[in-house]
Amino acid sequence: MPDPATAWLWLSGSLLLAVLWTNLAWFLRQSRSAAIDKFITPLTTWRFAPWLLQFLRLLYYVGVPYGALLWGRDAVIGEFLGLSGEKVNALPAANWLDWARDVGWAAALGVCAWALLALGWWAYRRALTAANADDVVAGADASGWVLLREAAYHEIHWAFYRNAPILALGAYWGVWAALALAALEAALNPVWRTGLADPQKAPAQLMRGALAAVSGVLFLMTQNLWLAIVFHLGVSWGLAVLVRRASNVRLAAAPERPAPPTSPKQ
Repeated sequence: MPDPATAWLWLSGSLLLAVLWTNLAWFLRQSRSAAIDKFITPLTTWRFAPWLLQFLRLLYYVGVPYGALLWGRDAVIGEFLGLSGEKVNALPAANWLDWARDVGWAAALGVCAWALLALGWWAYRRALTAANADDVVAGADASGWVLLREAAYHEIHWAFYRNAPILALGAYWGVWAALALAALEAALNPVWRTGLADPQKAPAQLMRGALAAVSGVLFLMTQNLWLAIVFHLGVSWGLAVLVRRASNVRLAAAPERPAPPTSPKQ
């Protein structure tokens, strides 16, 4: 039988770890004493520092849910993580129909989410243009691999956060309680809070929040983590392509500035 207390213990540990790590990293980036700076600077400039960071992110986003699933003593239920994608209907035709239904829901939600987010980005871009601000969005040049990695990390993380609330509240209210916990985690992250005030970072962060909400709806419809990852990748990739093309058009349409006059001595 599932153990709700253990499920909440794993979830609380994940939330606490995220809050401690993000606030500690933020503190170390700010002005610090010479002793701390002497220790931190070699670490941040180490050639393998980006690889180490991604390894730690892999341990957190994938390792923690996987560990809870294997060693949590029924703290995590595979079905609530969306891992029950294999249909168990005795009739093969029914299995295909179930999969077709799930894919249809994922495609429909993906198209609607992309359209709404694209409209929101166009409105945001026009506001930045009217204010003579730079409308280059951070992350728009991300590769397909990076977009896939982030889609997998966040969908697994959100699915893990749904487990304990669903055990306590049922599927419907558990999904929205998990979304509230994910929002709390983001609100306690100083990098996230300051990013909302940055015109280049805010669109990507708002997109991530919108995808978290739509991912919850998709879970209620399909309970399939693999489709959620594909959905997340499709929407984020489509928005990245839109932003890159719009930026290229803007740069091509911008008039060239006259070259500065040269000095007679040159």
